[in-house]
Amino acid sequence: MTILDLSIKHVTGHAESGSMKIDELKIEKPDSADTKGIKRAEMPQVAAKDYPEFIDYLKANGADFTKLVMPANQLKATQGEFSKDGVERQLAKMQAGTPKKPVIASQDNYIIDGHHRWLVAMNTRDSVEVFKIDIDADELLDLVRKFPKVTYKDIYTEELYDFNKDEPNKSIVAVPGYGTMSIDGLTKNVIDQATELVKQMSQGTQGIRNADYQLNKNKVLPAKVGALVQALDDLQAIRSKGGARSRNIQQENEQQEELPIDTNAIFNYIQRLESGQNIEPQDADLMRRGIQSLTADRQTLNPQAILQLLTMLTG
Repeated sequence: MTILDLSIKHVTGHAESGSMKIDELKIEKPDSADTKGIKRAEMPQVAAKDYPEFIDYLKANGADFTKLVMPANQLKATQGEFSKDGVERQLAKMQAGTPKKPVIASQDNYIIDGHHRWLVAMNTRDSVEVFKIDIDADELLDLVRKFPKVTYKDIYTEELYDFNKDEPNKSIVAVPGYGTMSIDGLTKNVIDQATELVKQMSQGTQGIRNADYQLNKNKVLPAKVGALVQALDDLQAIRSKGGARSRNIQQENEQQEELPIDTNAIFNYIQRLESGQNIEPQDADLMRRGIQSLTADRQTLNPQAILQLLTMLTG
């Protein structure tokens, strides 16, 4: 075992049972030689909200699982890298009493997802809740990587898949259910896809129905937007810590000029299209209702951005 450079003071309770007071905790991590040595960025992550779908995915692929509680020292690490931030986050969750996501482990007791939860439990001599799957580690790892909603984390940022300190905007982002892209590439992709969506909507009913599918059923665009915003937040978090890694990250302008929204201009543009017989009256009405729905107080995909884009197109 080696010591991870982390001292936590005034931690109260076991990671799982809450029965022990710790004034200072030195985190011991396994030597990489005692693990399978896989890099953190290559280890699949499954979000708690996706567990029901993940279990169905495993069953559909012939796997079965048992939910049980195991002493942490009976499990083995698959990855050979551990994040100080990851450990701190798990300790903070422990102190806050946040519900814990089960660790995913193979038939031969290797951890597939949940290494930092396990590491905290190991160092507090506690147990962990486990989804134990009846497949050996190497085969299970391949199967989990193919789950459509799997994501990846770098040991430094805990969110970015691969951080590029020389060109931060070329850092790689994992988009759940889609794959990985650079921040610059993802930004361009989101803008291109949103612009195409607006063009389709201006062509009539079928375009609006397609937009509804893209935003509310397929949900690839919302997933990309969410991943992009998270990546930008991650860059600012790295910048705030200072040091050599943050040198090339530009500070976001907190006083950015608000882009205009002019729904009257949008309605006038729709009226001109209708008057010029470029669109049918029923399509024009559908477009008006669509704009009205974006201004309503309800959940939708960033209506502010869509209205701003439409305003600029009609200006």
